[in-house]
Amino acid sequence: MSPTWRVVLMGVSGSGKSTIGPVLAGRHGARFLEGDAFHPEANIAKMAAGRPLTDEDRWPWLAAIRQAMRGEERVVVACSALKRAYRDALRAAGDVRFVELVLDPDEARRRLAARPGHFMGPTMVRSQFEALERPAWHETDVVAVEERGAIASVVDEIEAALVGVRAGTAMAPLRSEGDGRRAISLEELRDIIDEVATTELLGAGVRRVLVVPPDLSRLRSRAGEITGFLYEVLTAAGVEVAVLPALGTHRPLTRGEAGLLFGTRVPYERILRHQWRGGVRRLGEIGVVEVSALSGGRVVDPVPVEVDDNLLSGWDAVVSVGQVVPHEVTGMANFSKNLVIGLGGSLTINRSHFLGALCGMEEIMGRANSPVRDVVDAAFDRFLAPRLAVLWVLTVVEDAPEGVVHRGLFIGRGRSGESGGAAYRAAAELAARCNIELFPDPLGRVVCWLDPTEFKTTWLANKAIYRTRMAMEDGGELVVLAPGVSAFGEDETIDGLIRRHGYRGTPATLEAVRRDPELGDNLGAAAHLIHGSSEGRFRIVYCTDPTSGGLTREEVEGVGYEWRLLPGELARLDIEAGSSSGRRTDRDGEAFQYIANPALGLWATSAAFP
Repeated sequence: MSPTWRVVLMGVSGSGKSTIGPVLAGRHGARFLEGDAFHPEANIAKMAAGRPLTDEDRWPWLAAIRQAMRGEERVVVACSALKRAYRDALRAAGDVRFVELVLDPDEARRRLAARPGHFMGPTMVRSQFEALERPAWHETDVVAVEERGAIASVVDEIEAALVGVRAGTAMAPLRSEGDGRRAISLEELRDIIDEVATTELLGAGVRRVLVVPPDLSRLRSRAGEITGFLYEVLTAAGVEVAVLPALGTHRPLTRGEAGLLFGTRVPYERILRHQWRGGVRRLGEIGVVEVSALSGGRVVDPVPVEVDDNLLSGWDAVVSVGQVVPHEVTGMANFSKNLVIGLGGSLTINRSHFLGALCGMEEIMGRANSPVRDVVDAAFDRFLAPRLAVLWVLTVVEDAPEGVVHRGLFIGRGRSGESGGAAYRAAAELAARCNIELFPDPLGRVVCWLDPTEFKTTWLANKAIYRTRMAMEDGGELVVLAPGVSAFGEDETIDGLIRRHGYRGTPATLEAVRRDPELGDNLGAAAHLIHGSSEGRFRIVYCTDPTSGGLTREEVEGVGYEWRLLPGELARLDIEAGSSSGRRTDRDGEAFQYIANPALGLWATSAAFP
């Protein structure tokens, strides 16, 4: 018996979903969910009045069903799922297959007329068939069964039709390269990117292309090299190319940092600057009811969708380049996050990060699906995909004993239900194998090294906390070796808020949000304060060198951390820059787990990350 078995019975009202579903579920030891029970009251009232639902009405309903499906390993759901976009929303629950119960309009009217008092009356049949999008050829996770004859016979037919049908196979990536054992060389990477640029971009006749890579915090992702290769091959063909790093709230790249990321391939003058506090355009929002459904009622505010105006400047194609790796806000980084949050405005960034913080990092990190992922995917699908032709180029890298190794490259186009989403899911599956290290027991002592070229503020450096917290023993010690950290925030406003409130846990932060209007206007900073706290479970010791411009003892202790002088700690631990990760012993004979690149993974116990 497979551990996960999720089936959606789809079709117009009256097709027998609610009659057949319980029988099918009973045969397979699964729970049956009636999709109509998840409609908000406003939807029920609207249908009872004979008014058809719109997409905006259905998104919160589908979100609620999806969340319920994720809570069940074996489930059968009765849900009309009339449009492909609706099926895509349910596919995001993971391991889903669909059975379309086929029914003709006359029989549908007859059956609905025989259900007096039900909110879905016979007058709604026409709108159901008008909305119905029959599954396309590439929706290979959908089977069709005519709903006729005895119930047991129909269930037999469904079971036979489902044999051999793989879940979640609606689309495949355009290209998948690599696995947990392969090391993709720089030469191989260049050949692949040249081929992709020729077939997917130049072959489509593009004349203006925007490349969106990450910033310096993904220095080892190979995204910088990919961006450089794309720039060279496209400009050589006469294409106008600009580069807009997905900074989010991070500071803009200096000329030197751009050189570290892109080498000499991208002229600094062709690098645009994302202004997250201005220069953005509002496209819409993910509404209150949907956000509430996604968060289990923990957040009851909408998430506005604001993106950089540069993204909407008439490009023939946008190439989003980045690394899929465990992430504290979305679960796994990149894909739609690169555009929606990486190029998002302040409201989008603040609300999405606060949503993630209140839903809990431990429930999000390392998962391909999460409430925040649902929000950013929906934002891209509804508001950006109709405006942009996006090609996704996603990498997976691993911090292996021999150094940082490029394990995978995944390429796709378009929405979460198209080959772009398939590329993300394939990359996330590989990242889970390459970037998550599980321990049988909690770790009492962990030491993280932060490369000074990448980490200059705790806003970024606290990845050492985010990525290890699920492995830490209660009462344990996390030592953060931070030679380059000289500030807290990436701008003056955020830096000031961190200094004012410190990393003091969720209750203290929520109280600070209530009391401090400036923090309430910067909920992303509040989320960061929550993320950067151990919630009192373990000690956090930041090690800096004030004589080299690092944070002082008073500054570190002022935000709630302990402090030690970096040179002395390095000597005691017997660690040098460039040391590989693994179990180590300090000069006093005490053992610790050393992590050389906390940004490249997630460390947890088997119990914390089942």
